[in-house]
Amino acid sequence: MPDTGDQREDIHLDLNDRDFIDHRHERYAEVRARCPVVFDTAAGGFWLVTDYDSVATIARDNETFLHTFDLAAPDGIAYEGICGYPRHPEQPAQGVSEIDGPDHQDLRRALNARFSPAGVLALRPDLERVTTWFLDEVIEHGEMDLVLDFTSPVPAVLTLMQMGIPCEHWKRYADFFHTTAAHAAEDPEYQSVMSHVPEMMAEFAEFAAYRRTHPGDDIVTMLVNLERESGPLTDQQVVDVIFNLVAGGIDTTTSLVSWALHHLGTDLDARRRLIADRSLLGPAIEEYLRFYSPNETLTRTAARDVELGGRQISRGDRIWISWVAANRDPAVFERPDEVLIDRANNRHLAFGLGGHRCIGMHLARAEAAAMIDEVLRRIPDYVVDPERFLPYPGGPMMTGISSMPVSFAPGSRSGPTERPF
Repeated sequence: MPDTGDQREDIHLDLNDRDFIDHRHERYAEVRARCPVVFDTAAGGFWLVTDYDSVATIARDNETFLHTFDLAAPDGIAYEGICGYPRHPEQPAQGVSEIDGPDHQDLRRALNARFSPAGVLALRPDLERVTTWFLDEVIEHGEMDLVLDFTSPVPAVLTLMQMGIPCEHWKRYADFFHTTAAHAAEDPEYQSVMSHVPEMMAEFAEFAAYRRTHPGDDIVTMLVNLERESGPLTDQQVVDVIFNLVAGGIDTTTSLVSWALHHLGTDLDARRRLIADRSLLGPAIEEYLRFYSPNETLTRTAARDVELGGRQISRGDRIWISWVAANRDPAVFERPDEVLIDRANNRHLAFGLGGHRCIGMHLARAEAAAMIDEVLRRIPDYVVDPERFLPYPGGPMMTGISSMPVSFAPGSRSGPTERPF
């Protein structure tokens, strides 16, 4: 609970409320200007943190602000993980993101080979083939849905390829994870899709068991054979890691690239600049990460008493950090509410910081660069249909686009007709 000695008032702000979600940037700005570390009495009470310096402090300190999901931890604290409040009862543990300490470090070390710059470079041939193939499938038609036909399937297929999971059902996985990201926990759509979690976890468990006797050159094979200081992963831990990696690989990159292409579809000057000067693509992607912050928020639990932003946080307190609010902090970013594709020294926090920094950040950047370049090179005249443009209805955790129909001058296929996956 908040300390009583601090005279600053608490707030009651339901981050799952539709009105808040629709106006979240303005509301976050108001909270950040008034009291960037504030106790929110909604959802059982938590600290809401919205300024850059405090969010960065939390992200760096993984011994004080824990990601752990363990409602009956030995130290007596109910660690509620990273997935917001209230947490849906069917939400599986995030096998990489919701552990701390040596087990997390051992798992990260094992995964780093796949997600390092060198590992991502080894994936480039697959990335190029898959990106080309999906655009080839629609380029002769002169119209497409940039999300459903392109930015959704490319990351989904590449994620499943890395995991070693057969790709023919990529759309079912993509639809599931996009739906959970697109809606607040109270929405009927979210409740409905979460009912399929046991089925999906069973599929992952079956595939992991198959890999124990039929190994391949993939992440699932590595997981079932991983030796940590504390011993091998249990069957449930393997499944939790698979769920976490598939979820992270599918939705966040889709959201990033979708919003980038929406911006370039509505800011024609920015599009002309990128087409004329591809050296701007890297800075532009960093700016899209800052401005849109696809993973908008995450939660933590305090493992000890600590002062943050002039407020006294107690052991066991729950904390909700807003990456997107930190990334629009005017104390750090000039003109924070504008997209500047050539922004220099962009110290955004979209991937987090420290030991839990997003393990897929290098792959996400590579996928974003490949997809944006493919669109600008092959359908540079695309026009977004504003009447059928459909952003995520919205929850407090993620942002994205559900559908974005576009039209363009028809082109020709440039890759093989045989499916590359």
